[in-house]
Amino acid sequence: MNTRIKVMLILLGLILAVLLGYVLYKDYYADFMLFLDPKADRAHLMASIRDHKLKDALLLVALTAVMCAIPGVPNSVIGVFIGVAFGPWLGLLMNVTGNLIGNLIVILLLRRFGLSNKAKDPRDIMKSISHMKRPAVGISLGYMVPVIPSVIVSYTAVKLKIAFKSLLLAVTVGVLPTSFLYAFGGDALLKGNTKIAIISIICVVLLVFLVRFIRRGQVRSNA
Repeated sequence: MNTRIKVMLILLGLILAVLLGYVLYKDYYADFMLFLDPKADRAHLMASIRDHKLKDALLLVALTAVMCAIPGVPNSVIGVFIGVAFGPWLGLLMNVTGNLIGNLIVILLLRRFGLSNKAKDPRDIMKSISHMKRPAVGISLGYMVPVIPSVIVSYTAVKLKIAFKSLLLAVTVGVLPTSFLYAFGGDALLKGNTKIAIISIICVVLLVFLVRFIRRGQVRSNA
């Protein structure tokens, strides 16, 4: 992928994200104001913020997908907000769907254009995953770890030529843990359940240590 195409795609994604964000901001403006009001009743706030229907759900899924597809743009805030706005289980489904679509878009673009010439060398991650007994498992683990850029994991999946059904399952499993934590953490935040919110944060941190399992998988396969 040459620099011009990369810049054009990123700009297109950013413009789309801004437009989606603006529409959502207008739809949720009254709820934001109510949230900032220290005298607001929590029950009224919950009823108001969760009174939004299919339109806003689809917009949030689309925004999640777009932000997931843009390298270096975190969508964790949107993931948590989805949990706040739609509850834990529907929020989980929305987060998984958005992240799945976003990563599949990246995979399709990488198949068409390849990785940017100026991107960080992905050979270490590719080597670790490709040398595992089941590379699809390594792809799932790669998507789970917040510190590993998802575009590098997607590039690895493209290079390994994993079958689409296996790839679809690997991406879904990979985005499931953080999607779960964002959705349930957001719901806990709205309900004032600090214990669940803290546990969610701790679990996200623990996901970072999955890097060791990826590298351990490489060591075992080489043994």
